[in-house]
Amino acid sequence: MDVVMNDLVLKISDRLNKWAEYLMIGLMASISLLIFTQVIFRYVFNYSLFWSEELGRYTLIWITFIGASVGFKKKGHVGVDFLYNTFSSQVKDILTVFSDFVILTLALILTIYGVNLSRFVHMQSSAALLIPMSIPYSAIAIGGFLTVFHSLSFLFEDIKRLKPGKRI
Repeated sequence: MDVVMNDLVLKISDRLNKWAEYLMIGLMASISLLIFTQVIFRYVFNYSLFWSEELGRYTLIWITFIGASVGFKKKGHVGVDFLYNTFSSQVKDILTVFSDFVILTLALILTIYGVNLSRFVHMQSSAALLIPMSIPYSAIAIGGFLTVFHSLSFLFEDIKRLKPGKRI
């Protein structure tokens, strides 16, 4: 059962990350196209797309939170490990599991607060696009949710590395 759960969480994490990567490609392409279009309209046609700045801002918010989860899954975030490297491998394994718990807790908090914030601002509309403000703010909850799954997969893998009965 334990191995099945580990494999299931890992598969879900991998699949979610693959979809997040596709979403990132689409968001990056769309923001690039949006900026290019705005420049063309402003300098060639002497007309500004009034909604482009707002859409670009909201797209960047989504890129930030989804990209943070993708970076976390790929272990691409900066870490300071000069003290960590002084410990034995058993202590490193314990510290890694502790770190996984901390990250999981923070990702859960981010998800919960992101959901609450999205609910709170749902009735508000954006100034130019007139979309519910819950759409840009839901990036917080979705990025947190993705990070929860990734941290669970890391936690299960790191717990498997702990060897009972070994001296620290």
